[in-house]
Amino acid sequence: MLPSIEKLLTLQDRDQKLRAILTEIAALPAEKATRNRELKAADDRLEAARTRQREIEVDRKKLEVEVKAKQDQISRYKNQQLETRKNEEFSALRHEIEMAEKVIIELEDRELVLMEEGEALKPALLQAQEAHVAEKKKVESHMASLITRRENLDVRQKDLEANRPSLTEGIDEDLLDRYNRLFKSKNGIVLVTVEHGVCSGCNMQVNMQTVLEVRGEKEIIGCPQCGRILFEPQ
Repeated sequence: MLPSIEKLLTLQDRDQKLRAILTEIAALPAEKATRNRELKAADDRLEAARTRQREIEVDRKKLEVEVKAKQDQISRYKNQQLETRKNEEFSALRHEIEMAEKVIIELEDRELVLMEEGEALKPALLQAQEAHVAEKKKVESHMASLITRRENLDVRQKDLEANRPSLTEGIDEDLLDRYNRLFKSKNGIVLVTVEHGVCSGCNMQVNMQTVLEVRGEKEIIGCPQCGRILFEPQ
C-alpha cells in the first residue's frame, strides 16, 4: 500500500471520528428542546387540572351566592304575604315564591354537578401532579447527562483537532487539498476499496485498467464515477 494511502486512511479515521462528534454536538440542542417540550406538556396538563379545579370552586361560590339571593327573595315574599290582605297580591307572591324555589332547585342541581366533577377531578389532579414530579426529575436527570456528554464531547473534539496536524505531515499539499474537498462532498468517505472491479464508495463498476493501476500502487487513483480515492484491501 502506498505510504500516502496509509497516511490518508489514518487521517480519514480521525476525521470521521471528529465528524461523528460534531454531529452529536449539533444534535444536543434539539434533544434538549425535546426534553423541555416534554416537561412543558406535563406542566400544561397539571395547570389545566388546577385551572379547572379553580373554575369549579368559583362557579360553586357563584351558585351559592345566587341560591342565597333567591332564599332571601323568598323570605321577603313570605313577609309581604303576611302583610298583604289582597288575595290577588297574595297569589302573585306565592307564584313568585314557587318560581324562586324552582330556580333554587336548578341552581342546587348545577352545584351538585360541579361537586361531582370536582370529586372526579381529584384523582386526575393527583395523577397530573405525580406525573409532573416524575417528568421533572427525568428531564433534570437527562439535562445533567446532556451537560456531561457535551463536556466529554468537547474534550474528545479538542484532542482530535490537536492531533490532526501531526497526521497530515508528509502528505502532499495538493493531495491533502483533494482529500479535504472529497471529505466534505462525499459525506466523510474519501478512501474506499475496489473489490471485484467495483468501487465500494459508489458501487459502480470500474474498468480493468483502473483496477490494474490501483493494484500497481504507483500513484493515487480515483474512481472515474465518484472521484473517491481507491485502494485494494490488504
